Amino acid sequence: MSNKKSKKDLNTLRKDATLKTRLINEEIYDNINWDKLKIDEELSKKNVVVKKELPIIRSNQSSLPVWDLERYDFLLKEKMPHTVNPKLWEQGKMNLNAGLFKVSDKIYQVRGFDLANLSLVRGETGWIVIDCLTSQETAEAAIDLANEYFKDIPISAVIFTHSHVDHYGGIIGVLNSNAEKGIKVYAPKGFTDAVIEENVNAGIAMSRRGIYMYGEVLPRDEKGQIDCGIGKYVSSGTTTFINSVHEISPIANQEYVEKEIDGVVMQFLLTEDTEAPSEMDIYIPSEKSLCIAENCSATLHNIYTLRGAEVRDPVAWAKDIQKAIDLWGDSLTSIFEVHTWPRFGNKYCIEYMEKQRDLYQYINDQTLRLINKGYTLEDIGRMVKLPESLSDEWYNSSFYGTVNHNSKAVYQKYMGWYNGNPVDLNKLPTEESAKKYIEYMGGEDVVLERAKKSFKDGEYQWVAEVTKQLIFANSENKNAKLLCADALEQLAYIAESGPWRNVYLTGAQELRHGIIKVKRSVITEDVLNAIPLENVLYLFSIRIDGFKAGDFDYKINFVIPDKKEVASAEVKRGIFRYLDNKLAEDAAVTVTMSKDTLYEIATTNNRPDSSKIIVEGDICKWQLFLWVQDIINLDFNIMTPVSNN
Repeated sequence: MSNKKSKKDLNTLRKDATLKTRLINEEIYDNINWDKLKIDEELSKKNVVVKKELPIIRSNQSSLPVWDLERYDFLLKEKMPHTVNPKLWEQGKMNLNAGLFKVSDKIYQVRGFDLANLSLVRGETGWIVIDCLTSQETAEAAIDLANEYFKDIPISAVIFTHSHVDHYGGIIGVLNSNAEKGIKVYAPKGFTDAVIEENVNAGIAMSRRGIYMYGEVLPRDEKGQIDCGIGKYVSSGTTTFINSVHEISPIANQEYVEKEIDGVVMQFLLTEDTEAPSEMDIYIPSEKSLCIAENCSATLHNIYTLRGAEVRDPVAWAKDIQKAIDLWGDSLTSIFEVHTWPRFGNKYCIEYMEKQRDLYQYINDQTLRLINKGYTLEDIGRMVKLPESLSDEWYNSSFYGTVNHNSKAVYQKYMGWYNGNPVDLNKLPTEESAKKYIEYMGGEDVVLERAKKSFKDGEYQWVAEVTKQLIFANSENKNAKLLCADALEQLAYIAESGPWRNVYLTGAQELRHGIIKVKRSVITEDVLNAIPLENVLYLFSIRIDGFKAGDFDYKINFVIPDKKEVASAEVKRGIFRYLDNKLAEDAAVTVTMSKDTLYEIATTNNRPDSSKIIVEGDICKWQLFLWVQDIINLDFNIMTPVSNN
């Protein structure tokens, strides 16, 4: 439906901050604890060995850079805009500090070359690399920077602190950079399984939602993407992986695992189910320095991440920070993290760890208090507030995770999705209920006019909610989309959290201009090469249309010569199930193909030339199997109904 009055002020242009937004940000600015900020500002620049001004990193495969900090030079202006939360603006400036930094005599970090840091520990024969960034290209550039300063020092070992892609994705870049042959790559127990479960099985949805969370397609300017809280953004280069990882497992009756790696004694504390399902801290006694992985950062972290993941355990998180204090608190003199910047001095490091520990325990306990008073998820998200004793620290600010969505995550962990009210047990589909709401409220034109008035009154969240109903009732209502975009934009301008700002602005951009398609996935050829055939075949299991395949009952053999693997599987009762790494004698059909052909079938909507597949047995069974594989949509709708894709 059209509305003539709407045309005057609803358009696709990005807007300035409204008066209410300006006043909110001015109040935030006035309440900044500048003394606390100064501490982090100094730490973010401390011990710089080689400063790199706004580095740009390119790929041989593309003219577009995979990493570009030059796009953020606007942050260096002295004048702070009204379109950015002042605290996020300051955090964004600190995350521009790039180069090679010294932690201790034998520990260095490359920062500002990706979302995460690459750390270097000097061993007897070479560098022990801790974490490898997201992309092969950024990892190679980071190692090159170290080599420029130290000359060529070989890589003697690699350690992954945990199972997130921004810490392992650049592994081939590290191994290609003067690494010794056959070096060991260490990771915490359960690392490979966690990578597959978190980054492969739900990889399509996570990648799509990650575009929102990291603001990947947003302009970099005062009305666009500023920061992600823990770093600028995720580099867009080649994500790699290896399958020859030596996993470190806990030893009975020992609080930590001690290993000597290239002459350096390292003590590993397994911190499972904290920031990642597979994670560990690393203490280096000779340097009195603790790598605390992502269990501490210069921000409140995520108990639940907006890109989607299993809810993390805040109690385990708090307990494992305390374990690190108990084990090494008397001796450590520095802490370095896999994002942001190190901390120095025993007393300050302990205070920092304690206050980060208490963030997660506090959110957990206060959420449970409110759950037991009958409050539900949406209520609790707005009710939990940090006391000044925690909120006063700059490093406890909500630049990445927020108290709001983390307390909701705790509710989800303990209580699940159901709020206990039977009205909400089996709600109508979103589109159906939206149409009824709009009808009851007097129709689209009436609702839109009321929403425009609410926008002028500064009720941005309400405007976003009510215009969502308009959009899902009628996805062709352009003015509803434009007004919703304007409301989301103002919410972005006041957001302290980088990811919150990014999701608001990406939603607004898609409402105004449609989806910008991004050819990107963490399920790369390198990743598929590194995981067992069983895990590759599982991609078929989660694509099969079970209703269509409900009456199927037969076995399929897979032969993949260049992967040197075979497998048998069955399709039965709507489920595709891996059976064995051996061929089944009673299989209805056996298919032989290259791994590239297998990957194409499993991860795309393409159907390769039949000449690339040797089919023995009942070819109809194979064709039926392909027929029940559902269509992959890498760019599914978020702001409008999925059914309109």
